[in-house]
Amino acid sequence: VCRTYGSGVFSSFNQSLFHLRSSCPVTLTHFSHAGAEAHIVIQRGARGLMERVEIIVNKITTLVHNSTLTVDGISVSLPYDHTYQHVFNYGIYTRLQSKVLPLSVTWYSVPSGVSSVWVQMDQGLFEGMTGLCGHQNSSETMQQLISSSVFSDGQCLTQDTTTPQSISNVCRDVLSHAYECLGTKYKTFLDLCSKNFNGPWHQEANCSFFREVSNLCASSSTFRTLWRSKSKCAPPVCPGDLHFVEMGSAFPPTCSNPKNSSTELTSTCLPPGGMVLNDRDGGYKSITVDKCPCVHAKMTYAPGQQRKTNTCVKTKWICSANTCPAQCIIEGQFITTFDGKHFSLMDRCTYVAARGQNWTLNIQYSTHSVSIEKVYLNIDQEKYTFSANSAQLNNIEIGDLSHTESTTIIWQSSMFVQVQTSFGLKMQVQVSPEVQIYLNLPPSEETKGLCGVFNNDTNDDFTTFSGIIESSVQLFALSWSMGTCSTITGCISTDNEMFAEQKCDQLMDPEGLFAACHDYVPVLSYVEACVKRTCQCAGTLQDCLCVSFGNYAKACAAQGITIADWRTETNCIPSCMGNLKFSYSALACNHTCRSLSGPGPFCEVQDEPVEGCGCPSGTHLSFQGTCIPRTLCSCYHPAGITPPGQVLIGGRM
Repeated sequence: VCRTYGSGVFSSFNQSLFHLRSSCPVTLTHFSHAGAEAHIVIQRGARGLMERVEIIVNKITTLVHNSTLTVDGISVSLPYDHTYQHVFNYGIYTRLQSKVLPLSVTWYSVPSGVSSVWVQMDQGLFEGMTGLCGHQNSSETMQQLISSSVFSDGQCLTQDTTTPQSISNVCRDVLSHAYECLGTKYKTFLDLCSKNFNGPWHQEANCSFFREVSNLCASSSTFRTLWRSKSKCAPPVCPGDLHFVEMGSAFPPTCSNPKNSSTELTSTCLPPGGMVLNDRDGGYKSITVDKCPCVHAKMTYAPGQQRKTNTCVKTKWICSANTCPAQCIIEGQFITTFDGKHFSLMDRCTYVAARGQNWTLNIQYSTHSVSIEKVYLNIDQEKYTFSANSAQLNNIEIGDLSHTESTTIIWQSSMFVQVQTSFGLKMQVQVSPEVQIYLNLPPSEETKGLCGVFNNDTNDDFTTFSGIIESSVQLFALSWSMGTCSTITGCISTDNEMFAEQKCDQLMDPEGLFAACHDYVPVLSYVEACVKRTCQCAGTLQDCLCVSFGNYAKACAAQGITIADWRTETNCIPSCMGNLKFSYSALACNHTCRSLSGPGPFCEVQDEPVEGCGCPSGTHLSFQGTCIPRTLCSCYHPAGITPPGQVLIGGRM
């Protein structure tokens, strides 16, 4: 950990301590790792506090300035989630956790600035690091390190920090209680304290010095309990009815998370004992858990209040049994199990996606892209194969319909094939522009495979082929793999990365196309999937982007939220063959010539609407694949297909 605090105290990664008095921009650390760059710069004002903290990670700029937090120039509130980082409250501090680098930055803001900053590396130091936090294999002197890390614009000032002739009485009095915990570093901190106090510094610049010393001392140290009274440093004022504790949970219990399992301790503001913070209402008010409201679509519901078949009880919705069918979703490398667990694959293989008593669903990934190449559904002696724009039964191409004793296959649109079985398995297979799977099962069905164990318990979803519950996603997935595998890599080019960063954020735009769905389907995981898919795209970037947008739109449609004409707005309209037209809710029922010939499976299948090309109202799909008026449709009967007109069948006209 590297720290800077007070009026200019620095503690490097290797725990070298020094004081630097400067109002110039100072680089704490600058490095690159795994294709991502980090650059952290601070600048102090005339009274010692940092007036500007700039954190640039993977080209995303987070700035703390004038008591305002901005990301790429836009003011944000906490917690803030981004594809590459998460910014949140950490006790009385604020923390930025990078998702692309083993790095976190923590700071303490006061009304006049920032009094302390910590930079923590979750791995060792990297080659090529620069800045005052230090780096590996350095032969630079301290003066050379300062010269290369401090940037003067001619208006800022860097001064030599000298030890005052007399040690501050405050330093002696306060630090005397830290003698035992500081040990051999006592004199060093006494010297730093005097340098820290030697100037017209803001009171918080002085107090932050003692706060950092307190952090170094064990919880049993007398310094922890005495330093505020001895230094006349008042504790922070907590909002609402929260109270300050020197060492407590970094994350207070809330209505959203009443049983926080985090063991991280820091200076913090907590609700009174036995209560939680009501984070579902404005302000900072503590209540008991049984009085916590529930939330749905930004609306709060009091305990006991009902919404449809759900009742609000102690922050949670208690739902009627079996009101929602379980679904396993496989979209590229991203999988959601029947019980709702999300994970992403790390290897391209052929996998067992799900397996029941008399059926198996296998998926084969492409060797050159992170997409499904083929889907194999084996039911007893029937072998179905789905691939790009294709559905086959026992290697024979399926037209608009395949109907056996156990299984019905229907082309609902040019993009989706519907599967329905006699034992309750129901599946939508997207066959264009990518192959993706949406699998539903009845509650009685027992399964194994990537889709997990279907029992309403996510804890055992990572059950391996041998029956062991695995904590590693990769080991769990590989246990269900067949044949050889290849590792999925990151972005295949800088162009892909830049395109992904720029375009995928459209999903998160609070005023954008998809904003109406944000309260119903959490968008962050879809943004992350969009960035990964587009970064790894081996085809047309726009096509990969459209698949990601389509996945979120489909999830929204499943919740009854329609994203109005999003394909036109994002240049994602697919081209249709012949005179077929694109629709956001395509159905084969009453839209094919075959479906007009009497009761049949076309209108018996019940599932979510799908996108794709089909026949517009008033026309029907012929077996030649064109849309024609009803009067031109052939008739379908057990003996075959008869063209329109009067004919004799079984001796009758």
